[in-house]
Amino acid sequence: MIHLFKKIRQQLIKDNKLRKYLAYAIGEVLLVVIGIVLALQFSNWNQKSNEIKKEIWYLDNIANDMFNQQESLKYLKTYYDDVLNISKNILTDYKRNMSFKQVDSLSLKLNQLMISNTFPNIDNTYKELVSSGQVALIENDSLVLNIIDFYIYNNELEKIFSVNQKELFYGEIYPVLNKYAVVDLLPVLDNEDLVYEDKTITNYLSKILETPKNKLELTNAIKNKILVISDYKVNVDESLKMINNMIIAIDNEIALLE
Repeated sequence: MIHLFKKIRQQLIKDNKLRKYLAYAIGEVLLVVIGIVLALQFSNWNQKSNEIKKEIWYLDNIANDMFNQQESLKYLKTYYDDVLNISKNILTDYKRNMSFKQVDSLSLKLNQLMISNTFPNIDNTYKELVSSGQVALIENDSLVLNIIDFYIYNNELEKIFSVNQKELFYGEIYPVLNKYAVVDLLPVLDNEDLVYEDKTITNYLSKILETPKNKLELTNAIKNKILVISDYKVNVDESLKMINNMIIAIDNEIALLE
């Protein structure tokens, strides 16, 4: 093609047809310009296509992280419901006789209250998106702001849960529960060789729990556990609603991009 243009150009010059040559030259320049424009458009289209693929990848993985967090929160909610039921049952049984002697399986129930959980903040993809400086890949400004707000909220809850666990639970509640219960090893044992009842210890615990001071200490620890878990449960319910709305919004955005 280049040789053809060159041959035509030389022939026009040789024939001294300047006007035709100028028209030809302009046409040749226009063809080059059009070629460059098309190449740039293709390059831009290709770049945009790659950016959309990255955007979909980030959104899809953020949605997956949210789904996994949702499953963890559902587990927490079930655990919190169990803890609240156990705590209320202990206090109800205690109220009947104002004594812990008639509380069924008190030590076992206190063991269940000695379990503590942190807030499951699963934000690996979001952190990678922010650290890589590619937040701008997500062009839906409203969606970006909602994602950022969601993880700010999660980070705050994670801090609250962590501080409460360290200062309130392990600082105040756990020591009291542990003081009046025999630690249960059954959940971590392959067999029941180390599971037994020491009547001497059982009688000792029953006796010391008859003093007003110790009754107050244990009932307050159980009540504080109820207060903390009730507050946590509200946070978990709110998080589950947010996650459900976020996943729907992200899936809708991905459908538009695809």
